[in-house]
Amino acid sequence: MTTIPMTPVYTPAPGIPIDETVNNSSIGIKFTEVRNPKWLNPEHTRLNCEVNFSHLPEDWVWFTAVPSGDLPHTHEIFEKCVAGEFGEIEEYQPPTQEEKAKEIRLWRDILIKETDWTQGADVPQVTKDKWAPYRQALRDITNQVDFPDSVTWPTKP
Repeated sequence: MTTIPMTPVYTPAPGIPIDETVNNSSIGIKFTEVRNPKWLNPEHTRLNCEVNFSHLPEDWVWFTAVPSGDLPHTHEIFEKCVAGEFGEIEEYQPPTQEEKAKEIRLWRDILIKETDWTQGADVPQVTKDKWAPYRQALRDITNQVDFPDSVTWPTKP
């Protein structure tokens, strides 16, 4: 099991010392296993893998590892994957048209759901009228000429 102390995301202004109790926190993120690493881009700067974190109730979670950032465990997992400690890294493969369309529909559905409140029975008609074109434009995204390669997202009112 590897234990990595968490680095606080908070960064003070230059010249202001960080409280030692925060900087040397005993809180850590522990992972026991990593499997199925796969490059997320052709530049090989990000990869996805499944990680078994001891502090999470799930056995395996998808995790994106990068070579730099605020949290040391992301660097360690990235470096160990690149070194081959968790098997060969699957090469990046661009998403298929179907995968692109599925992801866009997922985001579209989330945006529509976030605005469902605007169409409730107790919502003033002026609010409904204001949000209806936006919601319709979201529904019409799949009808855009270059979908799913290029999407123009509507602007919220």
